[in-house]
Amino acid sequence: MKTIIALAACVCSLFLTGCVSTRQFVPLPDQTKKVEDPSKGRIYVMRPTPFGSAISMNVSDDGKLIGVTGPEGFLCWERKPGETIISSTAEGVSQVPLTVQPGQDYYIFQHIRMGLLIAENELEIVNDVEGEKTLKKCNPPKIETPPPSGFATNGATQP
Repeated sequence: MKTIIALAACVCSLFLTGCVSTRQFVPLPDQTKKVEDPSKGRIYVMRPTPFGSAISMNVSDDGKLIGVTGPEGFLCWERKPGETIISSTAEGVSQVPLTVQPGQDYYIFQHIRMGLLIAENELEIVNDVEGEKTLKKCNPPKIETPPPSGFATNGATQP
């Protein structure tokens, strides 16, 4: 019983202390332009909450690792039009299908919830008004290309 209490206290402390940063492994488009390349669509994944500040979560586009989100951060990239699956990995995997159109912006919230061992996440596509409003509350990612050697991708492929 003491072991379970100690483990629970340790896990809870991870949620309340430490801080991971948002890191992106693909080029970050020029944020002063709506879409940098009009033949592509732009995708934002935003994690607007400080909850789970010690936990980073991998974000992939059709299996390609885009980056990891930290609290109050966002990832942003452009891709060719077509069908894709955006996924986020923490204690479990959350996925949303997306049909990307040229010249369009797409906003995805990454909701963080208490998990059994670390944290769970849920992706939700939101409209432009809500997305633009939330994006203002988030910090841009640190750019690291390629991902650090030995980086755990939790099932995603390296870019």
